[in-house]
Amino acid sequence: MKKITLGLLFILSSFVLNAQKTITYEEMKTISKGMFESIDCDNYVAKDAHTYKVGDTIKIGRPSSNKSFAFITVGSGVASSMSGKGPEYVDASYSGNNTIIKSMYVGGSKKSGYKMYVIGKGRCGLCPNNTIDFEEAIATGEIQSAGMTREQAIAKLKEAKDLVDLGMMTKEDFEKLKAELSKIIMQK
Repeated sequence: MKKITLGLLFILSSFVLNAQKTITYEEMKTISKGMFESIDCDNYVAKDAHTYKVGDTIKIGRPSSNKSFAFITVGSGVASSMSGKGPEYVDASYSGNNTIIKSMYVGGSKKSGYKMYVIGKGRCGLCPNNTIDFEEAIATGEIQSAGMTREQAIAKLKEAKDLVDLGMMTKEDFEKLKAELSKIIMQK
């Protein structure tokens, strides 16, 4: 009996250890943790309603200023802060490059607020990783969103309504699409 119980406990613990942790934008705003802690995750449902995962490729957009990116830095940030130097922001030459999400975590403090940070693979095998203030980078176009904008969602819903009126889409399919797009349209 003890062997069976131990075996079941081992199997259950392996499922828990291998479970992927998902954090949503809404959950991130309500996180309560210590100042020097970070919360790692494998999946992040961003404000744009798209799910980003470790291993996904994301496209770097355009810098929010003329010469450099404001929300994408080179390195982990920890080494820079320990050396006394500020973060090194990537320059405009990074525009149009892809990066692979290596890890994601929520960082910050109760006072400054919590943010999702993404560690992206550097441009080459020997290049340091990039640290991305994810929501800010998406909002400013420094990272090209994989999700839909509010305007795109409205346009898609209007198109679907026209298809229903023309008899080319069922009302049930329209209602499913409407429920999905409403999340994007109604967010502020």
